[in-house]
Amino acid sequence: MAFTSVQKIRFDDVDGAGIVYYPQFFRLCHAAFEDFFDTAAPISYPELIRDRRLGFPTVAIESRFDAPLEYGDVAVVELVIERVGRSSVDFKYTVRRRRDGVHSFQAKITTVLMDLDTRKPVPLDAELRMILEQSLAGSPHSPSDG
Repeated sequence: MAFTSVQKIRFDDVDGAGIVYYPQFFRLCHAAFEDFFDTAAPISYPELIRDRRLGFPTVAIESRFDAPLEYGDVAVVELVIERVGRSSVDFKYTVRRRRDGVHSFQAKITTVLMDLDTRKPVPLDAELRMILEQSLAGSPHSPSDG
């Protein structure tokens, strides 16, 4: 099942050439990640960090840049959970331009659930595992993405 986040490209997202500066693609992905928690989980990502002292830092990234996004474009960011491990999760992101549907960027980002106080990986608890597994790509229990 895919989760979609729509984000406007703002002036501070672009470089001197007027196209999205490459690190900003990762910011778009992380914004979609936070939007996913706001929508799919009973706890927001800020609450997970602040109240439970848990976070999902990135441990690996594979990415490909296909076409530029420009100032004023609207980016459609699709997040798909590809794998849920003991404490790690693989997220796949696809970014496309809304105006013409052209794919601009793809990334596979691996995260690990970490105790923010000890800075050590911890296993996914039952609640987080259920939320993530329900959203797995190809999951028979995932609702239709319409």
